Amino acid sequence: MNTESIAKHAKQWKLICDDYSVDILNDAVQFIQRHSEILVVEFYKNMMLEKEASYFLSDDIVQNRLTKTLNQWLIESFNAPLQHKFEEVAAKQQMVGKVHARIGIPSWLIMRGIREIEKKIFSLKAESQYAENYTLSMISYIFQILGFSSEIICRSYEVNIEKNNDIKHSYRLFSAMQDASVQKDKQRSSLLDWENELMFKVFSDTQRFTHPALSKSEFGLWFIHKAAYAFSGSEQVDEIISRIYEVDLLNNHVLECGQKEQTIALIQQMRSKNREIQHLIDQLFQVAEYIDSGNDALTQLLNRRYLETIVSREIHFSRKNHSPLSLLAIDADFFKRINDKHGHAAGDLALQFISEVLLESVRGSDYAFRIGGEEFLLLLVDSDLIRAQEIAERIRKRVQDTPIRSSLGSSFNFTVSIGCALYDGHPDYQRFLDAADAALYAAKNKGRNNVYLAKLSTQ
Repeated sequence: MNTESIAKHAKQWKLICDDYSVDILNDAVQFIQRHSEILVVEFYKNMMLEKEASYFLSDDIVQNRLTKTLNQWLIESFNAPLQHKFEEVAAKQQMVGKVHARIGIPSWLIMRGIREIEKKIFSLKAESQYAENYTLSMISYIFQILGFSSEIICRSYEVNIEKNNDIKHSYRLFSAMQDASVQKDKQRSSLLDWENELMFKVFSDTQRFTHPALSKSEFGLWFIHKAAYAFSGSEQVDEIISRIYEVDLLNNHVLECGQKEQTIALIQQMRSKNREIQHLIDQLFQVAEYIDSGNDALTQLLNRRYLETIVSREIHFSRKNHSPLSLLAIDADFFKRINDKHGHAAGDLALQFISEVLLESVRGSDYAFRIGGEEFLLLLVDSDLIRAQEIAERIRKRVQDTPIRSSLGSSFNFTVSIGCALYDGHPDYQRFLDAADAALYAAKNKGRNNVYLAKLSTQ
């Protein structure tokens, strides 16, 4: 959807309005303004009963954010002809459709809400005190605008959802190929390390000990958050996930078991399932080859291409499983001074060093991006704000304390500012990204070279 389509829709919007007198346009605005709060309540009341709506809507989100937004949308839509803002209102409908595609709200759910508004308008019209004041012509005009605005929203939704699906498909291929080269041996080793650590604890005759679930280990988190998506559609994925959780149950039994012989039997079962997991992993990677279309050329971190796809998927996982999700926005302080004083080659070394520090600081299940210039993002899965803050502080201190030596023999130190945000449950990933960005901006304003935690908001 572009400027040309906005102009086209604005022209069509004006043509609809031109069919009605100024008196009807004014009556419609007054009607909407007088009853907008009632209509908004009606829009959400029955929609909230839909099972599919529960993922996107909650009482808290509707009351604190969406009610005000929908009320404003109604009034702006019917004020457009009186204020001659046809292009502005047409662009607004396109943006609404884009946001719905970003979140994944299906078009039929929006149409359900519009239907409830129209039903309520007829109900108000039928009441005696309104019967003379509001004519059928005015009702016809209101329905025309509601229908046309919904049409623009749906058009925009379809265009953007198709783009999103193309990117998701591309990312699955990219992720599969990338992980084939980078992660296969590392994660096989991680699985063995998890198993060997448990065996050591068992045979060291420690009376009471703890051991993390396989699903929460380096290997388990990597497979669930990366490999499972990269190879989605492969029958091995479901089998591996099933065995991971079977191993978790065996692990729990081992921790609760007090008899040596029974413990050894459980360990043997666990090792057998882990060998099955390794075999299935090998099958997944047999056809994979490395490609780097989603990597930043300088740092080899992920670039912006798959940022929205990855963040959206992890938000979906977080909402579905009630697991924490954190985001770090990282920016090199006074980076232009490095380039100006030491040269661009030295600046590249500094950026490469940041990428090394990021990768050293996180688990294989986390995501590191260079999103442009000296800006980086870290998406930390299954991580609360405490872990996020610890990692952020570790990164900040490591960068601060490590001199960078240029190819010309000179050395320099630099710092980074970091904003931390904890995912707050809202389905729009842009809100999450904006929270981290705002925290980074606050860190810069506080004097740089510090970590700032985003203040959670319900608005």
